[in-house]
Amino acid sequence: MTDYAAEKLAAEARDRALGFRIEECEAAVRARIDAEAGGIRRQTWAHLSAQSFQTPYAELERIVADADPEESLDRWIDLGAGYGRLGIVLSELRPRARFLGLELVPERVAEGRRIYASLGIDPETLRQGDLADATIPVADLYFVYDFGTREEIARALDSLREYARRAPIRVVGRGRAVRDQIEREHPWLGAVVSPRHFGHYSIYRSA
Repeated sequence: MTDYAAEKLAAEARDRALGFRIEECEAAVRARIDAEAGGIRRQTWAHLSAQSFQTPYAELERIVADADPEESLDRWIDLGAGYGRLGIVLSELRPRARFLGLELVPERVAEGRRIYASLGIDPETLRQGDLADATIPVADLYFVYDFGTREEIARALDSLREYARRAPIRVVGRGRAVRDQIEREHPWLGAVVSPRHFGHYSIYRSA
């Protein structure tokens, strides 16, 4: 049985070892949001610990192995990438895969890109993007955490459905909101190939 608390602690320790300045970065995010009070508020998860809204490295390693056991997927996109942990894991486990991480919060993108550069990962693969407005690129696999509101997640899934009409895709849904929406509103995922459910994530395939 997975010890999730231990995995989060291990992930926090790995962040420090890699040189991430996450506490400093999150303080800057909260200060900016407070200064912008009165404007349009977006879901940034800044009120939570950074370890609460990021997937632990050990879990990401399992996700990569479970979602791509044949090591055949070329293009991976993380919708709501945070500090870019999935890109780090893919650089180790699937170095030939092409990764793109999209994250709303620019401070997190800047910090992730700094670490990417230190690790020899292309910083341009982690980008600032508003998933409510941006066009999501085509990929083989999409990692979708609960990155925003129900409406924003629905728009993203609608975009993925259009891509799936042209070529099969895989979707890793992590979190209650996105998995609930897929199960209730998107039968095109899992209608032919039965989804695989794990503790915190599910893996779906289009027909």
